[in-house]
Parts: sequence; C-alpha cells; structure tokens
Amino acid sequence: LMRNYLAMNTTQPTTRDTLCRRWKCVVGWHALVVLGVLWAAGDSRSAIAEDTSAPALLQMFEAEWDTITDRQVDLFYTGYGAMWLPPPSRADSGDQSVGYDVYDRFDLGRARKETLYGTEASLKSLVDTAHAANVKVYTDLILNHAGFSDLTTVDDYGTPDPNDDVSFAESGGYPGLAITLPGDIDGDFHGAFEGGDLNGRLAGLADIAQEKNHQFIRQPIAPGNPDNIPAGTQGAFGRLANVPDVGNARFYPDQGLGGTQFDVDPGPGEFLITRYDFNNNTPLAGDPVLETAEQLLLRHAQWMVQTIGVDGFRLDAAKHFPINTHTLLDQAVFRASNQLNHDGTVKPVYSFGEVLDGNQGTLQNYIRHDLPNPLGIDPGNNTVGGNRDVLDFPLFFALRNNLTGNGFANNWHCIRGASQDSFDRPGGSEVWHTDGSQGVSFVDSHDNLSGGFPYLKNVAYAYTLMRPGNALVYLNAKEFGEGRDFPNDGKDDALGGFHGETITTLVDIRNTHGRGSFHERWVDDAFDPNGFSNIYIYERSNSAVVGLNSRNDSVVETRNGVQTNFASGTILVELTGNAADPTVDPNGDIPETVKVNGSGQINVSIPSNGAHGRGYVIYGVAPPQGSLSLTNVASMLAGATPGAANNGTARLGDIDVIRSDSFAVQLSTTPVSLIDPDTQLPVRDFHADGDTALVRIDEGMDLNTQAGIDNPTPGDIAYGFESFTDTRTPGFIYDPNSGTNVGSGTGTYSQTIDTTGLSEGRHFLTVRAFRHRDAGTGGDGGPAVFTDFKQAVYIDRLPPEAAVVTFDPFETNPGNAANRDLIVESVDKTADNMHIFLDLPAGLTDAQVIALALGGQQDAGQYDVDSWIYGFIGMTTGNHAATVVTFEP
Repeated sequence: LMRNYLAMNTTQPTTRDTLCRRWKCVVGWHALVVLGVLWAAGDSRSAIAEDTSAPALLQMFEAEWDTITDRQVDLFYTGYGAMWLPPPSRADSGDQSVGYDVYDRFDLGRARKETLYGTEASLKSLVDTAHAANVKVYTDLILNHAGFSDLTTVDDYGTPDPNDDVSFAESGGYPGLAITLPGDIDGDFHGAFEGGDLNGRLAGLADIAQEKNHQFIRQPIAPGNPDNIPAGTQGAFGRLANVPDVGNARFYPDQGLGGTQFDVDPGPGEFLITRYDFNNNTPLAGDPVLETAEQLLLRHAQWMVQTIGVDGFRLDAAKHFPINTHTLLDQAVFRASNQLNHDGTVKPVYSFGEVLDGNQGTLQNYIRHDLPNPLGIDPGNNTVGGNRDVLDFPLFFALRNNLTGNGFANNWHCIRGASQDSFDRPGGSEVWHTDGSQGVSFVDSHDNLSGGFPYLKNVAYAYTLMRPGNALVYLNAKEFGEGRDFPNDGKDDALGGFHGETITTLVDIRNTHGRGSFHERWVDDAFDPNGFSNIYIYERSNSAVVGLNSRNDSVVETRNGVQTNFASGTILVELTGNAADPTVDPNGDIPETVKVNGSGQINVSIPSNGAHGRGYVIYGVAPPQGSLSLTNVASMLAGATPGAANNGTARLGDIDVIRSDSFAVQLSTTPVSLIDPDTQLPVRDFHADGDTALVRIDEGMDLNTQAGIDNPTPGDIAYGFESFTDTRTPGFIYDPNSGTNVGSGTGTYSQTIDTTGLSEGRHFLTVRAFRHRDAGTGGDGGPAVFTDFKQAVYIDRLPPEAAVVTFDPFETNPGNAANRDLIVESVDKTADNMHIFLDLPAGLTDAQVIALALGGQQDAGQYDVDSWIYGFIGMTTGNHAATVVTFEP
C-alpha cells in the first residue's frame, strides 16, 4: 500500500525467390571402408579441441514482448541459449506489420502508441529477463531498405478531392532519411527503376543508397539549424517526420563521456577511428552530428546494443547492401556491449546474415570471425574484429530437397557435405571437417521461401540440432491470429506443451550430449559419387551416436557394425524416447540400450518416418539421475494448462515463490542401472552416478563461502556455476589409494542461498550434475555429459514499491487541466495490478483500503510494462492525496 500527496496546479497543461541448385554429392577419400561404413580412424582432427554445440537459438515471432518475457521461463526449462526476435521498430504499413517495412528505426513504441509487439520499455524488460535466464537476444536489423512508401505515395484522407492530398514527401518521409532532395530526386534512396542486388527494390521496399554522401543532422534537436534534414511541412498518414525535437538527443552518443580509439586495420600500421558511447544515465546529453544515411543505420545498431541491451542481430537481406557496410557494422558494435563476462572481458556482439544463396563461396564473403576470443573481448583490445556469420542456406536447400515426402528421392549423399561449415576447412567438401566453426543451421523460417521447407522436419531438426555449431528452431506463437499471410507457421512444439515434446527433447539432448568431434559413421554407397542412402549415422565422439532415416514407410532399418569411439563394453541409452515409444516402434525392433563390442562397434536400428515423422534415434552414455528440491517455498505460480489456443503464448513452467531471507538448494542423485542388451539384466553404471554437481543462479553470482565466481571462464561448461560448500557427497567417489570407486551411488548436495542479496522478482536456478568421465580417476576420458535440474523462483520478501510518475492532463486534451491521468510506476518491477484512489477519507485503515481494491474499485489500466494509469475527471486546484494498492503475482 502506497500513499502519496500530489500538488496539482490547474494552470499547467516478404516473398523472395529461392535460388537453389542441386548439390553434386562429393565424398572424401582418406577413410576406411568396412561393409559400406565410412569412418575415420586416426582422424587428422584428433589434435583439435573438441567441437561443441552452443545451446540452440529460438526464433520466436508473432508474440508481444510481454508474452515473450513471460515465456523466458519455458525457454529456460527447455534449454535455449538465444532468441531471434522480429524487427522491433515502427513499421511503415501499420501496427499489424511484422516490421520488415521499417518507418522509424528509433521508434520502438511507447505507451498508447505501441508497435505490434509493445513498447521500448517492454523490449528492455524482455532483454533483462532473457539475460537472467541465460538467453541472448538478437533482433532483426534492417540495413537494406525502409518501407513501401515513396515519392508516389499520397494520403487522400479518404476523399476524392485531390486538393487535400498530402504526399509522403510533404509529411517528411522516413525519420532520419531524405525521401527526396534538391539535385537528387531519390534523396537517400535508389531509384524505383534501378535494379540488381545492391540497387534494386526487394519486394517493393524503398532501397537505401548506402554509398550516397548526403550529410545532415538526421534527428534534429534545435529548430533553424541549416544542417537539419528537411522536415515535413504537412502531417499525413498520422505522421510528421524530421521535425526538431529536444528528445532526439537520446539517440546520439555523448561525446562528453570521452571517446575510445579503435584500430580498424589489423595489418601493419594503424588506421584509427574514435567511437563515442551512449549515455544511459543522462540520455539527453547526446550530441547530434552530421552523418550520412549509412551512418544513421550504424548508429541505430550501436544504440540497440548499448541502450536496449541486445546481444546482436540477424541481418536481413544481407547480400543486398554493400560488403563495406558489413565492415562498418563491425566497427560500430566492436566492444560496444555494456555486458561483461565474469572474467572481466566484454561480451562480443554476434550477428548472422540472411544471404539467400546456395553457393558456399558466395556466403563465405559475408562471414567474419577474427576476434581473438569469440566469447569475450579483452577491454584493452582496440583492434576491431568481426563476429559475423550467415544462415546456412546451402544446408537448408539440401535438407529441403532430400527430406521430402518421397523417400525414394531422399539421399543423404546430397546433405552430408552441403553445410557452409565444411567450406572453411582444408579440403572443404570432406564432411568430417564439420566442426561448427561457421554457419547457423535452420529447418524452418518465417519467410515465404520458394520451394517450401523440408517435409521431414523432425529428422531435419535431429540432424541439425546434434551437429556442432549454431542451430535454430522457429516458433510462430500466433498471438496475432491464425492464417496470417506472413510470417509462415513454425514448429508448434518448439517450447513443448500441447503439441508434444519432440523438439524440446532434441534441444535438451543437444545440451547434455552435444560435445565431441563430429565423425561420420555410416552412409550407404559411401565411396560412390553417385551413391544413394536413406540412412545416415554420425557420432559426437564418445558422447552420442545419431541415426537418421529418410524413408517414409514403416520399415525399421538396421546397420550392423557401426564404428564408434566408445570403449568396449560401454552401454549406450536411446535418449530421444523413440525406442520406447509404441507409436514409433510398435514391434519392439529398436533396443533401448546397445552395447559397444570389442571392436568399438554397435548395431543401430532406425525407424522410418511412417505416420509419426520421427525417423531417428540417438544413443549416448547415461547422464546422472535424481531430483531437485528447494526449502522455504511459500507457494507456486503454476504454469498454464497447455491447449491448442494458448500453445504459443501461455507460460507452461511453474515458478516457486520464496518469501524468506534464505532457502536451501538440495540435489539428490540416485544410483543408475541399465539393461545389458546381451543378458537383458540390469547392470550398474557407476559413472552415471556422477562425480560432482554445481549450482548457478541467473548468469552466475557468488553463492558460497568461496570468494568470487568459482568458474569465470566464458565457454567453459561450468561457466558461472558455483561449487556446493554446505554438503557435497557425490555418488561416484574415487579413492586414490585403492584406485576404485568407493561412492554409495547416492549423491547429496546442498547449498543455502541468501535471498537478501537477490532482487525481488524472477530468478533462474540451475543445478548441473556431471557424469564421471575423468580418465585420471578411472573414467573414459570423454567430453562432459550432464543433467540439468532447473527451477524458476520468484523472490518476494518485501512489499512492492511504487512511485508516482506523472499527474498530467489527458494526452488527448492537454488544455483541460481538470481532467488528469495519474500514472504510477512499479519501482521494483514486480507489480501485476494496481488500484489507484484519490482523496480517500482520512480515517480509512490500510485493511479497509485493500478491501476496496479487492472489491474491484479503481482498478487501474496497465500503461506500460511496469506502470499503471487511472484517469480522474473534474479535479480542483490544490493538494490531493493519492493511495495506491499494488498487487504482485
């Protein structure tokens, strides 16, 4: 309950054509053949560090920012590590646009003038919540074009009288961009009849001419400055652009902070530039400067990183603007992030471009990975490096053309070497050089791609999600309705729920077993350049074996003698659940466990896709098993019951509420037994009992008695995690004296968390229990395999805080001082409802006021992500007492 006194003075007032070619199927030759198996023994990559699969990236479209913020709980439970969001800026064609027709890049929406997705404040809130959930945020960045409006566009105000028509140019055109200029009728744009990748209009969108050198103050602040971009003279389309506004200062860096010099040429000598940063503490301290249209675009990118807090971008239409603009983007965002890793390095900005082309050589021109450490930048490093990648269109085209509804045409030979990832290694077509060094693989897309998408999407996702490198999953949340012409539907099970857990299971296996070098293990007709195979098997070395089937009938295909790097006698578990699912395996043909023979080989049985579309298996070493519990849980914010209507929008995961000053995190692991396929009897897998567990809250904080973050190195499998120091008794304990395991098989871990050091609201807790693999203590020496036990928590120790923001006249009638809106902010960002009263009787107790609120009186409307509004009519001059009742979830 907040009570405040207010003094009121009544005198104040996209369809794109897919360019596709059929891949020539090329196979490397320095391998051994055993019964048609292709496998690499003594692979030359053995000296290279193990390949890793970064946590999967979720492309989530068609949902408001508030919805996506709420669903960070589900991203956390599923295990996504990044998000790709649609273009957040104000669109030209109206507020139902997905956003690719950009009108004003710096307008991300405000209260009562939202974009389709919400407001600038709600996007910032999404970014903050995502970061707490260990999810990076990439937004679409539009550097190629603006919207559909051009010199021919007029607003006729719905009348046939041409005398009241106002042209788009008269309205000022696009904010920051000149639609026409004296001496250059096309202003900052290319002409409507120009053509080619760089100058032509993409899907009819006005193409920005990055090469032009028109210099203006493009977001003017002071009226009358001759350097200002030409302003609109007549309002049209409800807009008047490029009019000076002192508020535009916040869109410029503050030179008073002092700039940083960067060397943009890594070669001999120096070519220095000075970059200034945005002042988020005093935003209006920004300094307007003369700049070209291209420099405006790059300033916007820097603003998105430094003020909004995004981690990078998906670069729309990346081959339709000059390569030099890509290089300048590297300069604009290098070491620009305000986020630091736990070791003090700067988190690098990462971007991946849409280069709609199937030619690997063409795509290579848009890739730049020359940071000394792509996971962090030394604050003292002033030599600009690039951290740019591309969507893997060559692989996508191969998947689309070979995972069709016709199993007789589905040939893994035409997929195995298609990825952009194979192009930057020596002997580029040799598929065992797959190491995840470049390319972002995808199966689905929001775009209306000519030729459609792979028919066997689940198989395609099983293939891409278990490979090294970056991979994404596409979800259309459908908050804005079913059947919209654009964007396309996505994978409805990307976050689980009503449509099942197929994709979430694959994302989880990618996290737990997605390490180890890539080895191709089986393809039929291995050395025939024109060979055909419905079966493809690869291994993540000593971690997991992935078997894929592109047939569309109900046959189970078995390949015997598949070579692996696992030790003889190792029992592998089928991780996807397909072997245990009677829908996938009605006749029990697929074993739930397989055993590595004396030659390191296993037999792999893979279902065809039939009616279920899950033609794959994944066998891996067993991870630890157990359960996580928290003490002092006061209540639970239950997730929604999944249904068809709320599948994309409703939070499914539960959140535990903690109201005490501390709680304990407790993990109990249990002994692991597996069925030996030779005897069909259970046998103990002592290594799966686990030899350690670690705990992390959010991105990592000091939780135990050891000073600092215990694991501060970016990229480490334990990054941000803390050791258990209250209780730590692993299930597997190695005794160096006897050289044997003396653990009981049951693990017990406990850590007390001091909640007084945690902010109010949501936090994300992970306990990671590791399989024993250390070769020095009797393990097999394989890469880390673990189980994550997760719980979202809501810290609610303190009453909610609120503060009055404004008590101004109605925005729609600013001249009437008697009618006013009272806007109240949730200071701690925990409120989900407010009731706002004015001039209540002085004798009312707090309990009586709360009863009024519970009765529904003075229920305020949400104004923005963390603020509420209530209007009062007929106010008199003088002091008034405001009483606010704030409710939390």
